[in-house]
Amino acid sequence: MSPTLDLVYSTTKGYASLLPLFNFMKIQGWQVRLEKVHRNCFRNRKLLKTISAHIVIAYDKPLVRLEKCGWEGEFIYIEHGLSPMKYYTYKYEFFQRAALLFYPGEVFKRKMEAINPKFKRGLLGGYPKVDELINLQIDRSDLCSKYGLNPDKPVILFAPSWGGKKNRNAGIHNAKHLSSLENLLIVPHSADYPYAKRYGAVKPGDGNINQFLHLADVVISDISSVLAEASILDKPVVQLVLPAYPGCFPEAESRKSGTWVSDDILTREQLTDRSVRPFKIPYVDEDWIMGHTADPSELEAAIKDALDHPQDFTEQRNYWAEQSCWKADGQSSRRITHMIDQYLKDGSVIQLVD
Repeated sequence: MSPTLDLVYSTTKGYASLLPLFNFMKIQGWQVRLEKVHRNCFRNRKLLKTISAHIVIAYDKPLVRLEKCGWEGEFIYIEHGLSPMKYYTYKYEFFQRAALLFYPGEVFKRKMEAINPKFKRGLLGGYPKVDELINLQIDRSDLCSKYGLNPDKPVILFAPSWGGKKNRNAGIHNAKHLSSLENLLIVPHSADYPYAKRYGAVKPGDGNINQFLHLADVVISDISSVLAEASILDKPVVQLVLPAYPGCFPEAESRKSGTWVSDDILTREQLTDRSVRPFKIPYVDEDWIMGHTADPSELEAAIKDALDHPQDFTEQRNYWAEQSCWKADGQSSRRITHMIDQYLKDGSVIQLVD
């Protein structure tokens, strides 16, 4: 009998993260559904009547909504990106309740070990969305024509993390520093889609920007997983240095309970001089740097340098591509599916290496 499983989401990003895994499982003959969980329990009523005992999530919001409506099953967690920069990754109680938790890469595993070294249900899995990324072929001329770009000039992609709703100096709002650039393509985080029109940005309906990463000659971002995805393709990147980033220290904590991080660790993180180490990864003593770093006033010069010398930072790009995404070989969905299948059969947590 084929396994039965529901993959549930509540955001565009969550949908995009789970879709490749859902498609692979379906091809393999699994009885799977990809379902949106709504805020209102009444709208979830039909789903709750048939939902499987195990679900897969990429955010905790659908889990919170289902449990509020009375669901009591087990969940499997797949990270929704490749950036280890957010302070909340593995910090909260729900991560520790996961029946299985898949790390996108080794650096995520190190974060969990720093927070909760006793956690034994974590497995290296990679990131399913990367499967398409590395296998995708694009028509450069066609895409440039579609988005009003010159195929004979370098394409500059600006794809920042979220934050525009909370801070005028975060997320897509930093496109204001790039207004003088030619051949610029702006793709915001799905949470910042409401501001896209203001900056002439593109809104991928499914949240998938893989085609734009292939199109780009240089990628500008801040602390988004886009940087790791670009590095997997060996694209030169420029990292925007800002005083603070949403979801990163020293931003004030929004949740007041359910944390697994000790006060000593939190104090140490809060004391880090972010002006010196803007890309310090929470809970581990490493800096997530894989290309040129520049504050807004230095962006144009950094972009020119990255385009003129694309081989600079190759070693750093390779390192963080590997550390952020384990085995980026197009087989992440297959490996994750196999490990989930093993768990559903007998409850075992076994690392698959090939």
